[in-house]
Amino acid sequence: MAKIGQKKGKAKFTAKRGLGGARRISPLKPGLNGARNWATAQIRGASYSRQKMTRLILASLALVIAVLWGGLWLGGFTPNITSGFDRFTKQKLVNMGFVVKYVDVVGEGRVREDRVREMLGVRPGDYLFDMDIGNAQKRIQSLSWVETAVVRRLWPNRIVVHINERRPYALWQSNQQIRVIDGSGAVIMAADTREFSDLPFVVGKGAADQAQMVWDMLKAHPDILENTEALVYVGERRWDIVFRDGMRILLPEQNPAVALQRFDTYNRKHGLLGLDLARIDMRVKGRLTLKPNPVEKPRKNRLQTKA
Repeated sequence: MAKIGQKKGKAKFTAKRGLGGARRISPLKPGLNGARNWATAQIRGASYSRQKMTRLILASLALVIAVLWGGLWLGGFTPNITSGFDRFTKQKLVNMGFVVKYVDVVGEGRVREDRVREMLGVRPGDYLFDMDIGNAQKRIQSLSWVETAVVRRLWPNRIVVHINERRPYALWQSNQQIRVIDGSGAVIMAADTREFSDLPFVVGKGAADQAQMVWDMLKAHPDILENTEALVYVGERRWDIVFRDGMRILLPEQNPAVALQRFDTYNRKHGLLGLDLARIDMRVKGRLTLKPNPVEKPRKNRLQTKA
């Protein structure tokens, strides 16, 4: 009987090990054992050091949060969570008084304040942080008279708009249309040309962009500036000065300021502005060509008229 029992026990032991007497081991078990051993070592080491314990706790919390957030993201719940959090935050801030109560417009003159408020797109009672500052500034700057606009929030309930308006600088004629421009050449579409008839006059394609430069050049020569009626930009290359009596100075493309200085010198010596001339051609360097008026169309002597 004892032998029979021994054989049964041996057979049972052999069955556990499998065929050939080899023991079965799950392929996942070594990894799990290694992870368990590592975790055990970390906990044992943390028990002897407060710093290691703190680090272990924080790492565990970060892991838990990452796992939870990953599960929510995979499940498609994160948009609902973030929108709910935003609504909660917005309601709290509204209850604390962060709503638009005052809208101040500073610097307006020709721009109507009600028009600025309309372009701002904000009304009293709106949530203060709902407004897009960048887009609001762009909308206000699209107004014809506005050069720059700065929109700011002043906590808890005020919005301030600072406006710099365009300053009319000259009248510009192009394609049979006359418009008011500022010093940079930008057209002020809302400006009435009849209101600014005393402004300098420039003519020609591209003349608006160069208007301030050429008029500033003329300011250095008061005698010429006083009698100038218009400046014509020819071929987008060079300028003609047209005087009130019809005489015209043809400036060169290169170094027009030097040519104008030379003309001013000749005028002081020889009184060119008092001569009966149709035009003075200075397009060739170092040469000054005078063309008199036709005999049948006498020109008034400006110096005699002024006297």
